[in-house]
Amino acid sequence: MIASIRRLGLVLLLGASLSAPCRAQDGDVLTVAVDANAPPFMYQEHDKIDGLYPLLVSAVCDRAGMACGLRALAWRRAMFELDRSAMAAAGIYKTASRAQRYDFSLPLYQEHVVVVYLRQHPLDFRGLPDLDHKRIGVMAGWSYGDEFDNARAERLFKAYDGDSDAQNLQLLLRGNLDAVLMLQEGIDAKLQSGAYAGLAVAPVILASKATYLAINKASPQLPLLQHFNQALEKMREDGSYQQLIKQFFSSRGHKP
Repeated sequence: MIASIRRLGLVLLLGASLSAPCRAQDGDVLTVAVDANAPPFMYQEHDKIDGLYPLLVSAVCDRAGMACGLRALAWRRAMFELDRSAMAAAGIYKTASRAQRYDFSLPLYQEHVVVVYLRQHPLDFRGLPDLDHKRIGVMAGWSYGDEFDNARAERLFKAYDGDSDAQNLQLLLRGNLDAVLMLQEGIDAKLQSGAYAGLAVAPVILASKATYLAINKASPQLPLLQHFNQALEKMREDGSYQQLIKQFFSSRGHKP
């Protein structure tokens, strides 16, 4: 009888351990590159890494029981580090070509890409074909989805790579570009500052894209992705993810 009870206890203990989320081992460090020039989502200011994705990735790693090493880089450099398996990258879009090289986390957030233009030169934007034959400012190293990337490869428009939104907007104001692609929250913050009164945003969004944490399939960090996903899923289930998003945007005067 005692032996049977002990066997039953062992089975219950084993079942509980298999159903509970696994935590990373002590000493595990997930090194993550973020864009240094993409506020409010990720940026570096006065040697401080800030933004939604650094905050969210740090919170998820803490929940998973692993340390997080954040690196703010120009996005081209971040992609280089991701390609050589030196770092993961946060705030990245998933495309067919990238899925061949990287494994992706559960979605971090849903971004909206909008088209910005000069008020004095209105742009009737209703869809991607309306960018044909235009000069478009984009962020260097960014993908805006398979449809946009394919149209760019076919040279249906001229895409110019900038290292920051501010750089692209200056080129737009000077007349060197016809439009600039930006994230909705990024241009909202700039328009609220009053410094870009001559700009307008097309009412139709170019794309709505989920963002992810990506790790190179050849990276030694790849096993940590499972722990990251388990922790992120738990945060969504208990509401702490939603609370973090709400607090982040409310503290900056935006609605999520």
